[in-house]
Amino acid sequence: MNTINDTTILSLKTKKQVKELAQMRAKQLGIPLGTLVNAFLRNLGQTGEIHFTISEPITPKMAKIIEEMRAEVAKGDTYGPYTIDEAEDFLNNIPYEPEHKN
Repeated sequence: MNTINDTTILSLKTKKQVKELAQMRAKQLGIPLGTLVNAFLRNLGQTGEIHFTISEPITPKMAKIIEEMRAEVAKGDTYGPYTIDEAEDFLNNIPYEPEHKN
């Protein structure tokens, strides 16, 4: 049974930069940092699991590909949208041209 007085204070030490970055990310999500910490602790207690995601920065090559794709979409030079059946038909009917190695 939850009551108003069933809370406790958790005090921890972390680097100032870590805290500020976490607050910034939480704000971007529109969620208070304390709410995120509580959700993390609740999940750890209930499941015994910890999940981390590390995203890789976009490389210059990938940034160029993304810009090219955006330009194609802006020009209307794209295919689709398709249903799954239409997509399979489209992909199955692309002429196969094997790559030539010199």
